[in-house]
Amino acid sequence: MRVYLVYAFIFTSIVDCKDLYDVLGVDKSASTQEIKTAYKKLAREWHPDKNDDPSAADKFTKINEAYETLGSKDKRAAYDNFGHTAGYQEPRGRPFHHPGFSPFDDFFAGGGGFKFNFGGGGESSLGKYTITLRKYESIIVPESHQKPCFIYVYSDFCFNCMRVEPLIEKILVELENIGMCVGTFHARDSASLTSHLRIHQVPTILAVVNGRPTYYNDHVSMQILRNFVRKLFPKNTLTEITDSNYEKFLMGWTDNRVRGIFFGQKEEPSARFLAPAYQYRERVAFGYIPTHSNKAIILMNKFNINRNRDSLLLFNEDISSPVATASMQQMSRKTIDELIDRNLYLQLPRLSSQPIFEKLCPEEPRRKNRQFCVVLITEKKAEYDNHRTLFRNFATASKFPPQRVKFTYMYKDTQDRFISTLTRGNKTRSNNILEVAIIWRMDTRKLNYEFLEAGWNIDENSIGLSRKSLENRLHELLSNEHFLPYKAVIPEVYNEHTLDLLTRIVYKIIDWSERLYWFLCGYDTMTWTSVLLTLFFIALMGFVMHKLTNIEAEQVKKKMAESKRNVQKRPPSSSADNQTIHIYELRYDTYSNLVKEADTGLTFIICANEEFKKTLLWKFAEIMQPYSRYSALTFGFLQLEYYISWYQSLLETSMDNKVKLNKIKINNCVGTVLAINGYRKYYYLYHPKKTRKFLRKENNVGQAMGLLDSDDESTEDERQIDIESHDQKVMCVREMLDGLTIWMDRVFDGSIRKVRLNEWPEMTY
Repeated sequence: MRVYLVYAFIFTSIVDCKDLYDVLGVDKSASTQEIKTAYKKLAREWHPDKNDDPSAADKFTKINEAYETLGSKDKRAAYDNFGHTAGYQEPRGRPFHHPGFSPFDDFFAGGGGFKFNFGGGGESSLGKYTITLRKYESIIVPESHQKPCFIYVYSDFCFNCMRVEPLIEKILVELENIGMCVGTFHARDSASLTSHLRIHQVPTILAVVNGRPTYYNDHVSMQILRNFVRKLFPKNTLTEITDSNYEKFLMGWTDNRVRGIFFGQKEEPSARFLAPAYQYRERVAFGYIPTHSNKAIILMNKFNINRNRDSLLLFNEDISSPVATASMQQMSRKTIDELIDRNLYLQLPRLSSQPIFEKLCPEEPRRKNRQFCVVLITEKKAEYDNHRTLFRNFATASKFPPQRVKFTYMYKDTQDRFISTLTRGNKTRSNNILEVAIIWRMDTRKLNYEFLEAGWNIDENSIGLSRKSLENRLHELLSNEHFLPYKAVIPEVYNEHTLDLLTRIVYKIIDWSERLYWFLCGYDTMTWTSVLLTLFFIALMGFVMHKLTNIEAEQVKKKMAESKRNVQKRPPSSSADNQTIHIYELRYDTYSNLVKEADTGLTFIICANEEFKKTLLWKFAEIMQPYSRYSALTFGFLQLEYYISWYQSLLETSMDNKVKLNKIKINNCVGTVLAINGYRKYYYLYHPKKTRKFLRKENNVGQAMGLLDSDDESTEDERQIDIESHDQKVMCVREMLDGLTIWMDRVFDGSIRKVRLNEWPEMTY
């Protein structure tokens, strides 16, 4: 138990520990010098003697631990691969593993089960190439855009692994020798990486190109494995060169790339040539010629190529002769890299992207070691080719040290934003003068610069003066520490090699299509069978539900049609000329037509008694006259002396029969207006103003409407009405409907609450 707790503590500490690169504030691709600089800066800032922060000591300790690990090449590699810090020491005799996975760990002292010696005669070399999820995400995937990575996944108790391991070891050595990335991992010991790559069986072979995994799905043999590796590279990595197209290929240096031609003895180019061609493709365009082919006899004779040897020719702007050559029985990757690195740029390269600008015009903050970038600014037109050629000849013939002075040029057309930053405030030259900028980069964004005072004269008679002026100025700057007069904060150089928007969209669609294809290919047969059966079941259920829905819809249509045939058409609300409004009496014989079986629409019913019926109906008709032109509205009245019991049932039903209104009073119901929708079973209720005030105050429907008073009780208002004259009573009754117009507006805009019913109460005589 104690052992488990110790391992749990170690595991928790590793998980909670902050990434060492984050502690120093550097990227994972930072150089040793950048790490050292960051450490010195943070150490000065967080030293406990100089920083009063209570956490300074702890912070300073973490900074030292981070530098102790990342400052050492071996310790940094161990940290990138396994997450080990400088304070970790791997147990001797056994590799690191989590205890408790197998009861046989102590018996089979190999860690995690049987360790077969698949290769025979000594330990397997697969552990030499072991990778982790951290290394895969932080190193392999980013570098796969220049260097494809071959990965092999194995496990214990795997007899297929035992069978193919000798071939795997051989191909790993081959690929490592040609400069490709290789890696292996144990499927169980690296469960997180296994899950990340969707590995379902072992052995598994895959490769990572442009950040995307490609899986090997064939039987294992050396030739098929080599073909798999060769197909990882795009088809345009090497151009097929013949006697008919080699001049056109070499003249393509205007894209700002050096030209290289490989000569090999095989008909198809091997990975030895494809790997460097792919890695350097942004700076060098490569072609391939099989030496035993008859398609390039003239070219091979011209450059005296040995058919039985591997050769490489590199060309710059001068296509008549190569700038560098190499030939040997079997050319190594180291030789190829050295040759390319020494001739990576043209004689007069163009500042066509930010990486090229940073490489040719590097940062140098120290004045005595400053490096100058001499930039000729021209337009892209062909008429300026001769002027660029003259400037190139000057750069080639100059005796200035190349580590201090770089000659380049820029297209004013495509780099207008960058150039306008430099030329701000500069006077306009004459048409026969080109600008020459002398640049010294002090840091990433800032630079000092000046323009050659006399400029670069494109007149052939004055070119000598321009050469002399530029030479003198460069000698002055190199021999003393004079400042360049102008400073600027520059934008990034526009990438002239980027594809247009439409092409990028097409490529992105193709890329995602391939990603989807390989994603789908990453699942086994059982998974796909389950997915297909699930989709089939969902489709079948959807079909059945669709059929049932259609049947139900047909039944609803039939029922709706029958109900429409049974619905009574509401009587007209006015005369044909809209001059006379019709007000119908709601009785037991008109109840179905006006309410219970009426079609959709509203029936407005005013409650009246015999004494005030005439007065109320005149006022009601006057208010409803503007609405009588709508055919969906009908108007009527209810004689309370005859149908007070129906009105009582309606109100009791509205209150879910929780209250019995046996003492309802007719006088308190006079002037009430019902807006009834018989088809949808709801109604709106209007009550005279005084009762509505009491309703809002007491929140009691029955009491507010006087429904709970006894016949013997009467309010002060009623007693007052009894002693007033008949005319005063009529005036008071007419005032009951003063708020009806506003109520009607609120009915039509939906701001009044509906009172819903399950069924309309029956009306009897």
